[in-house]
Order: sequence, then structure tokens, then C-alpha cells
Amino acid sequence: MDYNVREIWKHMRVYYRFAKNSLIGYMEYRANFYSSLTMEFVFLFTKLVYVLFVFRLGIEINGITPDQMLIFTGTYTLMIAIYTGLFMDNFYALSGHIRNGMLDMYLTKPVSTQFMISFRHINFALPLPNLIAGITMVVIAWQRLELSTSPLYIAAYIGVIISGAIVAYSVLLLPQILAFWTVKSGAITEIMDKSWELNNMPMYIYPNWLRRLGLYVLPVLFMTNMPAVYLIDRLDVFLAIWIFVAPVLTLIAVRLFWSFAIKRYASASS
Repeated sequence: MDYNVREIWKHMRVYYRFAKNSLIGYMEYRANFYSSLTMEFVFLFTKLVYVLFVFRLGIEINGITPDQMLIFTGTYTLMIAIYTGLFMDNFYALSGHIRNGMLDMYLTKPVSTQFMISFRHINFALPLPNLIAGITMVVIAWQRLELSTSPLYIAAYIGVIISGAIVAYSVLLLPQILAFWTVKSGAITEIMDKSWELNNMPMYIYPNWLRRLGLYVLPVLFMTNMPAVYLIDRLDVFLAIWIFVAPVLTLIAVRLFWSFAIKRYASASS
């Protein structure tokens, strides 16, 4: 038990160093920071056009009101901030680490190699516009729908977001691990990016078979929909249980697949 606690604290200290070094890097090359920030603001604006369109029309989509739609879109935007800030750059770099031998160096470090690969870099530019826009949309919709503002209710929403983030980490890292055999993972990344875009709209616009597939088999719809489903009170008992079970199962799956890949990894020189 003491050993596990020490390992957790060690990895937390290492993660703090990662965050600090990433921030220093952005401060040294501020032009990259501002250009990335501007690009993401423009991209975000184009994504929000359809939200304004829905609000102006005032239409419902399969029982989802415009205010509830704003909850889904705001949560989706928050999850984009989490993904682009914590995971995206690291996942995309995995195939490069395998090709250039950087992974060999990571294997010698006294911390988890999966941890090193997954959390080495933190992006401070891309998440900011999405974080601001996501929180703004959720707060506006929260007020318009007159949802509870009790600390417990808000904490539960944040808890479901954390559950979605864990599933997003696991589901989006899994296909990247295929780079151990394919070396390049451009096609895999493209497929997962398109799967992520399924969350642009609430999952209720999709047929039941696709919704079940995206919740329970390949839970790409789980990642951003579950927090909003909780807020609009469409969370049944089974989905409530799945919020706790899905992160555990997906983490186990990605850990087992990672261990399988590492055991069969020879090195970049071989």
C-alpha cells in the first residue's frame, strides 16, 4: 500500500514538471502560442454557427429543446478542451516516438512508459477558446433551464465529465497503439477524429442501433454526451451504472493492449 502511494505521488510530481516545462516552452515561443490561439478561435466560431442557427429557429430535435442543445454543445466543447489540452499532442506523437527511437529512452525511465507517452506535453493554447466557450454555453443553458445550483448537483456534473474524460483517454489511445505494428497511424487518427465528430450533435439524433454501439461497444458517444444527459434528466439506472463501469473497463482494455504491445516491441534499431 505504501509503495502504491509513493508511486502515485512520484507520478504527480513528474506531471507537475511536465506542465511546468510545457508552459515555459509556450512562454519562450509566444508567437506559436498566439497563432494557435487565434486559429482555434476561428475554428470554434465556425463550429458555433449551427448553434446560433438552431436558437434562431427555435426547433426541437427528437425532443431536445434549443436550451438543452446548448447543454450538449457546451459540454462537447468542454471535452474538446480537455482532449486537446491533455491528450491530443501526446497521442499523435506516439508513432513518431516509435520511428525515431524516443520510445527506447522512455522505457529506461523510472516511471510508467504509458504515463510518459500519454502526458508528456500539455497544450495551453488550443484548450483556452474551447474552455471559455464551453463554460459560457453551459452556464447560459443552466440558467435558462433553471437547473439546480447546489454544490452536490454541480459536483455530480463535473464527476460525469471526469468519467467521460477517462473514457476519451482510453478509447482514443487504443487505436494509436496500433502504431507499434503499422508505424504510421495517420489513417487511424483520421478515423478516430471523424468518430469524435459524431458528438457535434446530441446522440438522440442517431438511430437506436448506432446509439447503443457508440455507448457500449465503441463508446465515442459516451465521452461528451453523458454529462449533458445527466443535466437534462434523461439518465436511467443502467446509464447511471455505466458512468462508473465504462471508465474502469476502458482503462483496463487500454492498459492490457499497451502491455501487449510493449512486450512485443523490440526497439527502433531492430
